[in-house]
Amino acid sequence: MKRIVLAVLACVALLALPLRGRAAGMLPRLDPRLASALVPAAEPVAVWVEFMDKGEQGPADLAARLAQAERDLPPGSRARRIRTGVTPLVDYLDLPLAPAYLQALAAQGLRPYAQSRWFNGVAVRVAGDALARLAALDCVRRVSPAPLAAPRARRPAPVDEVVMSAPRAGATRALGAASAYGMTAGELARLHVTALHDSGFIGTGVLVCMFDEGFNHYTTHTATRNIDVGGRTRDFVSGGTAVQDTVFDPAIHVHGQWTLSAIGGYAPGVFVGPAYGASYALARTEDSGSEKPIEMVNWLMASEWADSLGADIISSSLGYFDFPDSAGTSLTYAQLDGHTSIITRAVEVAAAKGILVVNSAGNAGAAGPNTLDVPADACGDSMLAVGAVDSLGTRAGLSSNGPTADGRTKPDVMAEGVSVLLASASGLPDAYTRLSGTSFSCPLTAGVAACLIQARPAWSLTQLVHAMKAGASRASTPDNRYGWGAVNGLAALHYDTAGVPEGPTPLRFKLEGDGPVRLAGAPAKFRFGLAAGAEAAEYAVRVYDVSGRRIRTLWNGWLSPGGSANSAAWDGTDPAGRPVCSGVYFACFETGRQRSSIRLVEIR
Repeated sequence: MKRIVLAVLACVALLALPLRGRAAGMLPRLDPRLASALVPAAEPVAVWVEFMDKGEQGPADLAARLAQAERDLPPGSRARRIRTGVTPLVDYLDLPLAPAYLQALAAQGLRPYAQSRWFNGVAVRVAGDALARLAALDCVRRVSPAPLAAPRARRPAPVDEVVMSAPRAGATRALGAASAYGMTAGELARLHVTALHDSGFIGTGVLVCMFDEGFNHYTTHTATRNIDVGGRTRDFVSGGTAVQDTVFDPAIHVHGQWTLSAIGGYAPGVFVGPAYGASYALARTEDSGSEKPIEMVNWLMASEWADSLGADIISSSLGYFDFPDSAGTSLTYAQLDGHTSIITRAVEVAAAKGILVVNSAGNAGAAGPNTLDVPADACGDSMLAVGAVDSLGTRAGLSSNGPTADGRTKPDVMAEGVSVLLASASGLPDAYTRLSGTSFSCPLTAGVAACLIQARPAWSLTQLVHAMKAGASRASTPDNRYGWGAVNGLAALHYDTAGVPEGPTPLRFKLEGDGPVRLAGAPAKFRFGLAAGAEAAEYAVRVYDVSGRRIRTLWNGWLSPGGSANSAAWDGTDPAGRPVCSGVYFACFETGRQRSSIRLVEIR
């Protein structure tokens, strides 16, 4: 295992220099944005500490650890990965953090308040000399500001609530189909999900993980109290498993109750959600009472938790862009490229583990184009960014518009997001309210996806997403206001996916021969080219690390569809010929509009 030592600053002349002034020259692993925090009297700041590796001692040790990780894979996660065709079943991202590295932080009095095996790092609060000592540890690859998170727009206030009592037991047998759906009959009919229900596809056997700010009164409201949660609850904001607070902080634990009811509520004759037969897990990741530098890391940790549970879908009615509590840290439009923010990269990893992510596109559409939130910018091969339409199918003015910074069409699909009927979070068990926003078109779409997974369990994520987009109302003319159009569950169910390509784009990119995912000193060789329908343009093959930093460009040039296959290779070095550190990397064949990626693991 890598020996962990503290850097010793023995030179008197160097010690005489101000700590802030030494940052650039002596602490190359420290992000320059943290220079002000090196002052001894500075207030502690939240930082993200990325480790060098997972503590493996070589290829044989890594192989043994991966084999153990596969044996330890939770049954639900294993079943989902097998069903969706994930290969290899486990990889470097599944390995736990190195205990010795966590012990090295503890020896310095640092206690992580968040950690990620996927991104091989932790979040801690530190300043001054302690920050310098942290950046000097042998096991630390980089120390950077912890990702900040603040919603682009606050959640809407409820409109007038309606109180309706559920019919007496057994009364729904005599009701017609429309009456059985009660006040949600129109919404579900416009999703064409009632036809799926008629065939028995109600999400049975599918696990949906909801990410939100809190789920007050979900255990007492008529429409949500019988939802199958089964103890699957976690609070990533305050810790523990409670996701309700009806006493001390009731006003900011309500959004999750609304979104949960939208997808899974069930009060026959009054209110029915599209996936009322599914099972659910509830994760509190958002703290709407304040703006803290951790909520996107909460989202990441919840994703890893969802993976461990075996979740098939993540439904997230959250989005981030502006960070007003820390000057200079807001995202820029250029960073909405599907590969930059920590939350977007978490979507990429979740998809690689076989999880469909359904996320709100955002509610900033009134500001014009280019108003997406992250992670809605994630590549639409295994995720769906959802915009909002009204009951007539007209785009809601609040619904955020694309394209992404690299020119991809967004949103992916649309669903009803204007005056959507929802179970109240007021505590009244038979009260309902109507709200607007992509927060509610998102769970409606996730509900349709859950029904389709039950109906078509052999579909890969690529096939599922392709079917939902191809069956939507504007599939023949997608644009950056409507995406592929309003979701149509019935059309998606009957869409023929036999011809759906393995990848999400007409880019053809693969390892030559039976090349391993782990480099272990052997160069990775790639073949790439364009299928019919691809755009003639300038393309490149590049390597990125897991944090999204470009490591090396292996090839770039002009390509046209139908030409001869091209090749490139990477020997695990940077442009200067220096070996890169052990860890996970992505080889990407890309242009301004499309990308196809292959995960690699380098071992030193």
